[in-house]
Amino acid sequence: MSRHPCAGRAGVVIAAMTLALATPAAASDSGSGALHDSEWALTTLKAERAWKFSKGAGVTVAVVGTGVDATHPDLRGRVAAGKDFAGGGSPVTRDDGNADEQGTHAAGIIVGTGRNYRGDGVYGLAPRARVMPLGVYRNGKPQLAATARAIRHAASHGAHIIHVAVSFKHPSPALKSAVKYAATQDAVVVAGAGDNGKDGNRPTYPAALPGVVAVVATDKKGAVWTSSHHGRGITLAAPGVAILTTAGNNDYWTGDGTGYAAPWVAAGAALLRSEHPRWNSRQIVRKLIDTADRKGSAGHDPRYGYGVIAPARALADRTTPPPSAEPTAAPSPHRTEPAAASRAAGDESALVAIGVVAGVLVVLAVLAVVLISRRRPPPGDSHHG
Repeated sequence: MSRHPCAGRAGVVIAAMTLALATPAAASDSGSGALHDSEWALTTLKAERAWKFSKGAGVTVAVVGTGVDATHPDLRGRVAAGKDFAGGGSPVTRDDGNADEQGTHAAGIIVGTGRNYRGDGVYGLAPRARVMPLGVYRNGKPQLAATARAIRHAASHGAHIIHVAVSFKHPSPALKSAVKYAATQDAVVVAGAGDNGKDGNRPTYPAALPGVVAVVATDKKGAVWTSSHHGRGITLAAPGVAILTTAGNNDYWTGDGTGYAAPWVAAGAALLRSEHPRWNSRQIVRKLIDTADRKGSAGHDPRYGYGVIAPARALADRTTPPPSAEPTAAPSPHRTEPAAASRAAGDESALVAIGVVAGVLVVLAVLAVVLISRRRPPPGDSHHG
C-alpha cells in the first residue's frame, strides 16, 4: 500500500495546488478553498448534488481502528465518545497509530468539515454525521478479539454504520458472530476488501464475511487500483487512490488503498440513513448497489463488484427498496426494468400512433377518390348551352 504524507501546512498547500491543477474542482456553495477543491473524489461522487439532500445529520459512524484525533480542526465537534478494546492505554480521541494506519484518515473522509484554514480544510462526504472511535490496537498491531468486541459495542451503542479499518488474514468465530450481531442491530458493516490483489489475492476479514460491504479502490480515471483484492466477494467500488484526508497532529495525508475507499461507502450509507431514517440496513445497502455506476461485466464484476457508488443518484432515487432486500444479491429489477418498460411502452405507443395515422391516411385517400369520381362528368355526357 503506497501512501505519501503531507507534512505541515506548506506541504499541504503544495499538494493541494498540485492536485487542483490535475483535477477539475468541484463547484462549492460554501466557497471553500484549495484543499476542498483538490479532493477529486468529492467531484467524482458529485458531493455537492448529494448535499442538497443530506449531509448525514443524526447518523453515527463507528470507526474501528487506531482511534481518531478529535482535536483536528476539520474533525472538531464530529467525534463522539469512543472506547479502547485492546488495552492500548491511549485515549481513542487521540490517534497514536502509525501514519499509514490512522483512523483519523477514515474520519476525515467520512465527516471532515473543512473548517481548518478558515474554511479551506478537508471535507468528508457526510460532514454533519459523527464518528465513534473504537480502538483495537496493541503494540502497533490490530487485535482480532478486540475488533469483534468493538463491532458488537458499536452495534449496541447507536452506530448506524460500522467502518472496520483493520483486516485479518483469517476469520474467527468471534468476528463472524460480531458481524451477525451487527446485522440484528440494523447496522451496516463496511470494510476495505484488501490490498493484496498483486500478492496472492487472498481474502481478508471481516471484508470477506457474509453481510459485510467489501469495497475496492478506484483511481481518478475510474479504473480499479491494481493492488485491490478482486473476486466474487467484492460489493462496491469507491475512490481510493491519491486521497487527501486528515491526519493526527492537525496534519493531512494523501494515501492509496481500499482502506481509503471504504470510508466513502460508509459515508454514502450515512447520507442515506440520515435521509431515510426508517430504512433498515439492508435497504441502505440495496440502494447503494442499485444506483452504483456499473463497470466491467454486466451485473456483478469481479473487480468492481456492483459498481462505483453514486451517492447523489442514490439520494435522488426515491424508490424504496423492499424491507427484506438481500444486500449482496443481484441488483433489484426496479433499477433497470422501469426504463426498459418505459422504452417498450414508448415503442408500442409509437407503433399504435403510426398505425392510426396510416389508417387515417388510407381513409382520406379513399374519400378523395370517391369525391373526385363524383365530380367528374360521366363518359359521353355533354352539356350544351
